[in-house]
Amino acid sequence: MNILYNLFYYTYRLPLLETAIGIVLIGPVWGLMMRLLSRGSAGAVRVINTVLMLIALGGIAYITLLRGARGEREVILQPLQSFIEAKQQREMYRELLMNVLLFVPLGLTLPFALAPAGKVRLRHAGIALAAALVLSVAIESVQYAFALGRCETDDVLSNVVGTAFGVCACLIYCLLSNHRHD
Repeated sequence: MNILYNLFYYTYRLPLLETAIGIVLIGPVWGLMMRLLSRGSAGAVRVINTVLMLIALGGIAYITLLRGARGEREVILQPLQSFIEAKQQREMYRELLMNVLLFVPLGLTLPFALAPAGKVRLRHAGIALAAALVLSVAIESVQYAFALGRCETDDVLSNVVGTAFGVCACLIYCLLSNHRHD
């Protein structure tokens, strides 16, 4: 877990512009990796994406639940409240961006982990988005129940947006690679 912590710490300290560029570049880098892997077999792509998805889920659990601010219990249900707070506290923009970044790998890998023989369909993308929503709401609920930090609607929105970025990159890769879509 020390490697994951160091990666998180380093990423969190990046300037906002570099972080945003990183989010944009994750998709093409992943697509190149999938292109190279798909030359072997579709089964290998599914297995590797399943492993990467499990790593992403572990990272999400570690960062959101195991590293949380202990003893803090606050609920903020007003959507986009973080943007209002960011006007006075610019660090809130980083928080939002990190919540987006945290879920991008889930959107990249989950559709392929669900797809038999590497044939990603639109329903796999929909399942990935729904899973991200359910996972994010569950995380926020656990954070509240165990006083592990702020429970925010904006975190859920940011997490789903991050998953959507990943899903879009996955679908673009599939379109360019002539994978089947329904």
